[in-house]
Amino acid sequence: MPVTDQELTREAYAQALLNAVQHKGEPSVQAVIGKILAAHPDLRAQLNRVSEAAEEACSRVSGLSHEGRIRELEAYSEYLPDKPSKTSQAQLDLQDIPGRPEKVVTRFSPNPDGPLHLGNLRAAVLSYKYAKKYGGIFILRFEDTDPKVKPPILEAYQWIRDDLQWLGLKWDHEYVQSDRIEIYYEYARKLVQADGAYVCECDRELFSRLKASGQNCPHRNRVSGDSLILLESMVRGEFDEEKAVLRLKTSQADPNPALRDPALMRIIDTKLHPHPRLGSKYSLFPLYNFSTAIDDSLMGVTLVFRGKEHQTNSLIQNKIQQKLGLSSPLAVQYGRLQLEGYVLSKSQIRSAITTHQLDSGLTTSYNGWDDPRLATVVALRRRGITAEALVNLMLEVGAKPIEARISWDNLASVNRKIIEPIAKRYFAVTDPVIMEIEGVPGDRLVATIPNHPGKPDEGTRKVEIPVVQGTVRVLVSGRDTQAFTQGKTVRLMDLVNVTITSMKTGSARAKFISTSVGDIRETKPSIIQWVKEGEGLPMKLYKAFGMNMNMDAGIVESSILREPLGSEVQLVRIGYARIDTLSENGANIIYTHD
Repeated sequence: MPVTDQELTREAYAQALLNAVQHKGEPSVQAVIGKILAAHPDLRAQLNRVSEAAEEACSRVSGLSHEGRIRELEAYSEYLPDKPSKTSQAQLDLQDIPGRPEKVVTRFSPNPDGPLHLGNLRAAVLSYKYAKKYGGIFILRFEDTDPKVKPPILEAYQWIRDDLQWLGLKWDHEYVQSDRIEIYYEYARKLVQADGAYVCECDRELFSRLKASGQNCPHRNRVSGDSLILLESMVRGEFDEEKAVLRLKTSQADPNPALRDPALMRIIDTKLHPHPRLGSKYSLFPLYNFSTAIDDSLMGVTLVFRGKEHQTNSLIQNKIQQKLGLSSPLAVQYGRLQLEGYVLSKSQIRSAITTHQLDSGLTTSYNGWDDPRLATVVALRRRGITAEALVNLMLEVGAKPIEARISWDNLASVNRKIIEPIAKRYFAVTDPVIMEIEGVPGDRLVATIPNHPGKPDEGTRKVEIPVVQGTVRVLVSGRDTQAFTQGKTVRLMDLVNVTITSMKTGSARAKFISTSVGDIRETKPSIIQWVKEGEGLPMKLYKAFGMNMNMDAGIVESSILREPLGSEVQLVRIGYARIDTLSENGANIIYTHD
C-alpha cells in the first residue's frame, strides 16, 4: 500500500530521533532518507517528498536535548519498521491467583480522611481489575469509624467517589461503616456470649506491661454475663474515654505480642471528637480489625488485596471470624510501595494545606488537596497525568510480594506514551525578549506550523508577521538568548534563519539569512521557538519539582485559546503541560513533564 503523508512524517521523525540518539549528535538527513528508502523502495520515485519529510524531521529533532530525544523516541518507536518491543496490554494482564475462590468478591476500603493518593491507589486498581477478570463483584466500603485519630472529612466521601469514577473503577455496591454501628454491637454481644471476648478496664500502661510479660488481664476471667453487662454500659455511653475496651480472647503466650488479646472496640468522647456524619450519637466504636472482619464476611468478600504490613491484622481478623463462625477471604499480600519524593501522609498534608491561591503557593504549604506538588489523584489529574497512566502504572507494579519503588520518571514515562499522540503543539517563550530581524525581503513572513508533527491530519496553522522597512519583531525566550553570541546562526522554528548581530538587555538583533531549513543544515544552528509580538497571551507556567514549586512568566501563542480548559498540550521545547485556566486575559499552565 502507498505510504501516506501522515505515515511518512511519523516514520521520518522516528528515524531522525533514532539516528540522533544512537550517535549522540545531530540527526543526519541523508541517514534518515536512506532508512526510509530501505523500508519503502517504492518511494525512490518520490525522492523530493522523502527529502522534505527528512529535513523537517531533523529540524525538529535538532531542537531537543539528548534526554528529550530519548523520551520522544520512546513515544515514537512504534513508527519504526523494526520497532523495539514495548510494554503491551498483554504484559499488563493480571496473573492468575493460585487457589482463588470460585466466586470472586473484592473490596476497596478507604478511610475518607482525604482524597485518594498513589499509596492507596494500588489496592483500588487491583481489587477492581481482579473482580472484572473473574466476572466478580467490586465493593466500595468507607471505613470511617475513627473520629479521633483519623477523623473523616465529610467532603472526602465524594472526593473518593469522583476519583474512582475518573479512573474508570466502577463499583457494584457501596457501604459506609458508620451506618453499621448497630451491626458491630450485635456481633460484639455474640462474641462476648460465646466467651470469645471480654471487657477490660485496665489503663493502657498497665495492659501494655501485662501483655509484654505474657500475663493475663485481671478482667479476663469474668463470666461472660458480667462482660455483657459492662458492654451494654459501654454501648449506652456510661464509660469515659479510655476507661474500658472490648478485647478478643486469644493467648497471652502468643509469640507475637500484637496477637495477645487485641482490642476490638473502644470509647471515644464524641463531644470533643464528633463524627462528621453521626455527631455524638455513639461513643463506642469498632477498631479496624473488628469492623473489617465482620464486614468482609457479611458482605461476602472472598478476595482481599493488602500490603504485607497488614499480615498481623489478617491474623487478628481470621481469629475474630473463627470465633464467630464467619467466613474468611483469601488475602493476597503485596510488598510495600516506595514513592520517591512524595508526602503521602494525609495528616501531614492536611495540616499543611492553606487557603492561598496558586500564585502565592511557592512555599512549603499546600494550596489544597489538588496542589500539583502532591501525589493525590486529584493533584496528579490537575497536573496532567491521565487516568490510564495511573491505572497502568499500578498494573505494572502488580501484587508482587517484594517491595516496589516508583518515581516521577516512572509515572512520566507511562503517561508520555498516552498523551504524545493527542497533545497539540504550541509555541511559548518564558522571560520574553524582543528580537528584531533586519534585512527581511518582501512585505511579510509566513510560518506554517503543524499542530502535531507526527499527525498531518491534525492540520496546520499559519502565522503572518508584517515586514516593516525590512524588519520584523518577534518574542523569544530569555533563556535562549543567554546562549547567543555575535555571528551565531539561529533558526526560528518553522519561520526563518538568522545571524545574531548584537545583544542588549531585554532585546536582540539579528540579520535575515533565508527561510528554508535546508539552507543552513551544515552550520548545525540552534533552533528556538518564538511568539509573534502583540498576539500572544500572558502565561504563568507552574513547575512542581518534588515538593518545590517554581513559576515562569512568559507568553504563549494566542491560538491556544481554541483548546478546551484542562487540555494537555505540548509547549515546544519546554514539555507537556495542562491548561489550568484560560481566557483572553491570559493562561495559567501547569507543567506535567518533558
